[in-house]
Amino acid sequence: MVEANGVRLWCETFGDPADPALLLVMGLGARGATWPDEFCWLLQKGGRYVIRYDNRDTGLSSSVDYEAKPYTIVDLAHDAVGLLDGLGVAVADVVGASMGGMIAQEIALEHADRLSSLTVIMSSAEPLDPETNTFRGTQRDPRLAAWDAEQIANPPSSRKEHVEAQLKLARILTGHLTAFDEAATRAIIERQIESATGTAHAAKNHIFAAFASRDRSGLVGSITAPTLVIHGSDDPMAPIAHGKALAASIPNSEFLPIEGMGHGFPPPVIPRISAAILRHTGR
Repeated sequence: MVEANGVRLWCETFGDPADPALLLVMGLGARGATWPDEFCWLLQKGGRYVIRYDNRDTGLSSSVDYEAKPYTIVDLAHDAVGLLDGLGVAVADVVGASMGGMIAQEIALEHADRLSSLTVIMSSAEPLDPETNTFRGTQRDPRLAAWDAEQIANPPSSRKEHVEAQLKLARILTGHLTAFDEAATRAIIERQIESATGTAHAAKNHIFAAFASRDRSGLVGSITAPTLVIHGSDDPMAPIAHGKALAASIPNSEFLPIEGMGHGFPPPVIPRISAAILRHTGR
């Protein structure tokens, strides 16, 4: 546990602190351990000191009364930098996925001296539209809209119901690259909530924070850190056009599309993504 920016953050590290630090920032309501173990091990084997953590209101990190102390994606970026301070890390390669990619962009914008490079996976610079519950200019995937409506009408009230709801969402987010593995996905979801509390609280507060956050589409052009944007062709949460637009907006960035990947990390892509990040951060 690390004290950072007025909250306590759970984190886990892999490798030698003397190696170049690589900070993994996860997305909306998801624990740091959502970053696959194999992914972390491959990065560690590549000579990186890997850090994954729970954002505030997630997993074992501090819960916050959002109504009393509202926060935005910028505040979550400040948390991440505070975590680096607590670990004694002066500069890190920053990798963010989904909402974590939004946080990573804000780290690059607000704390440019604290990152060596930026990698954004399945994310966007566009703001979220509370009317459509998706990124601006994006038509809501009907499967996700139906899932949202179901959660509002019948919110999960037990651990079992939460697991089933997340399992249904994971099935929607899976691309055609690999068949949906229900047993493995169920095990991952159960693992993530095993020691966590307030899962619904985390998701609600992160959604509020995302809605309250600024439009970065006109700001990311000022990012000077070497940037890699990775996006799946089958992403229903953030269609690949968002990844293309983000890469086009950041000077000298690299865009890596992955055919068949949805909004997640199917096992076949883990070696490819980790290799791309090691190559990018090793420049």
